[in-house]
Amino acid sequence: MDACVNSFLRRPSGAGWPPKNRYACLQWDLDAGEATISSTEGTRIGWLDSLRGVAILLVVVLHAGEALRVAVGPIPGLDQANLFLEPFRMPVLMFLSGILLPQSVAKPGREYFAGKVSMVAWPYLLWSVIILAASGDLGAGRLAGILYLSPTYLWYLWFILVFYALAYPLRRVPPLAIAGVGLALSLVLPDASRPETLAFLAAFFFFGAWCARHARLVERTIGRPWVLALAAASAVTVGVLNVAGRDVLYRGEFVWGVVGALGVVCWIFPRLGPNRATAVLEFVGRYSIVFYVVHLGPIMVTLALADAVGVAGTWLLPVLLVVGAGVPLGLAWVYSTREHASVNLLFELPALKRRPVATESRARPSRVRKGLRSG
Repeated sequence: MDACVNSFLRRPSGAGWPPKNRYACLQWDLDAGEATISSTEGTRIGWLDSLRGVAILLVVVLHAGEALRVAVGPIPGLDQANLFLEPFRMPVLMFLSGILLPQSVAKPGREYFAGKVSMVAWPYLLWSVIILAASGDLGAGRLAGILYLSPTYLWYLWFILVFYALAYPLRRVPPLAIAGVGLALSLVLPDASRPETLAFLAAFFFFGAWCARHARLVERTIGRPWVLALAAASAVTVGVLNVAGRDVLYRGEFVWGVVGALGVVCWIFPRLGPNRATAVLEFVGRYSIVFYVVHLGPIMVTLALADAVGVAGTWLLPVLLVVGAGVPLGLAWVYSTREHASVNLLFELPALKRRPVATESRARPSRVRKGLRSG
């Protein structure tokens, strides 16, 4: 079991690895059942955080299911659900990060890169070392690999750092052109390779930036019933193909299904309105970095303890989900208070970037004006 735990902790997930400061951003105001776009500066958008929260929680479900499968075997139902959602989870997260890009690259270069080092590079480096140490694989080669290979499940952060590094010097290049290049490269690079995955997800990152700048067009397009129906059918088709064993994950040939899924969720989530459930999801999305880097440790520790006493079984899944989401939730709450420097240091480098305590406000049901803030 120890070997399984160490292998699971280290292995990356995914294919082949089990107008300055002002633009029309993807913000819908729900008024009389109609969705309209508004421009905003420096505020968060609640439904984007909710969608990110759902995507991150699905990552927790994925890893809990995979870890349990390693220990006890297949889990009927959950395995199929994870396979159905597999083509969409990481592209959605990349797309959401890309939506924040136009606001982010409008900052001066020094502020831009300081923010990325503080909020992305630092937690990536720190938690990569923690994960390698926990798995007993803290050799010089593995440590060096953090910089160029991402030898743990934190590969998403490594990808994001690559995209941010490219985005600033390319900030005057149309994002859709960069997305097109990424998609084209994914079609010719070796299948199930890291370069193919990098290129494919880059396409969604920069596609998100393009959508942020052309939100009215996006709104009009996905608001057409026939487009929405086609998008849903495309997404379902690609999900079913993945369940059936077809190799669709991060493959450019099946980009239409992933784009369809984005269209569906970008139509649904602005219409959910503020309530307790979306408030929780917004919190998870706002502090998604905490959930992403922390969740797998409690899952693997709990599973190892259950296996050691001989009680590991499929019944353990709800427990793994509770600890996988609950421990990060507690840490995220402490982090959100900004009152504990040691906890803050786990997720950002305060010397480079200082974030004010987030203020919570409840929007009126008829007008959703949540903030958009980039790290």
